[in-house]
Amino acid sequence: MKVTESEEFGAMVENLRTPDCEHEDDEKTETRNAGLPPLGSPLADYDASGLQIIMNDDLEELKELGSGTFGTVYHGKWRGSDVAIKRIKKSCFAGRSSEQERLTGEFWGEAEILSKLHHPNVVAFYGVVKDGPGGTLATVTEYMVDGSLRHVLVRKDRHLDRRKRLIIAMDAAFGMEYLHAKNIVHFDLKCDNLLVNLKDPSRPICKVGDFGLSKIKRNTLVSGGVRGTLPWMAPELLNGSSSKVSEKVDVFSFGIVLWEILTGEEPYANMHYGAIIGGIVNNTLRPTIPTYCDSDWRILMEECWAPNPTARPSFTEIAGRLRVMTTAVTSNQSKPPAHNKASK
Repeated sequence: MKVTESEEFGAMVENLRTPDCEHEDDEKTETRNAGLPPLGSPLADYDASGLQIIMNDDLEELKELGSGTFGTVYHGKWRGSDVAIKRIKKSCFAGRSSEQERLTGEFWGEAEILSKLHHPNVVAFYGVVKDGPGGTLATVTEYMVDGSLRHVLVRKDRHLDRRKRLIIAMDAAFGMEYLHAKNIVHFDLKCDNLLVNLKDPSRPICKVGDFGLSKIKRNTLVSGGVRGTLPWMAPELLNGSSSKVSEKVDVFSFGIVLWEILTGEEPYANMHYGAIIGGIVNNTLRPTIPTYCDSDWRILMEECWAPNPTARPSFTEIAGRLRVMTTAVTSNQSKPPAHNKASK
């Protein structure tokens, strides 16, 4: 249900934009492409200083991991290390020049953002490829062996107990806390864009990835517009009340992510676009919380998806609360059952 993949969705939300949204376009382009190649300029002219340029011949593609409208991700090797290679599809460069320029700008935007991020809960960036097949572009990033959290949640052979789910949520919150400290708003936070490594059976690792829609925030607000993936989108992105939004749009998305982690399901999976939009805009729609959800998780989740952005907690607070919850569960699991002594 990605916005960019649905003409139907685009038509539905077009009338939700505020009248002055059109005037944001220049600022939006400037914000997203600060330090990037001017639209229409030859890619070869871009000064990629600060970005590692990786030759396509130095990469080995091992397996396709997934494919979307604009790109395909592969598991590969670079200098003997496992990497993820995200290539923009050739078909993206066969359309209008304006579309080519937009995609090129988004590619360099994501690369520029990734290259400046260094945190254990954010996917590591290695470099960009400019000489892919047919002149296509690619990013090379850290490979997470178990793929997306969404993929893990739907696998029947992977059981995540409460402690592991808390650790995964806490890791994601730490990654988002770091991004917001860097004034970066993700705009597409969901389990599909959280990558995990379950190699250590006692300590899963989760990292924030996919920065294709991210924007650098100036001052306190960032130009929003309709962007993201519908079930995870905050009301203020859809209701047309303002063309400016805060980083709290990511906190709303995280509330939905907490529900995903809790249930393993995808929100509003059987609902039509129109019903979802109306429910989010009118604040009458949130995922149904199962009865087995404990009060701490429920309260945090509901605070994250609060209708009023200012009522939502920061990721610093979220991470702190998840740390306390994780510590409590770990402590309880380490205690021997009370009946053990009596049974001996």
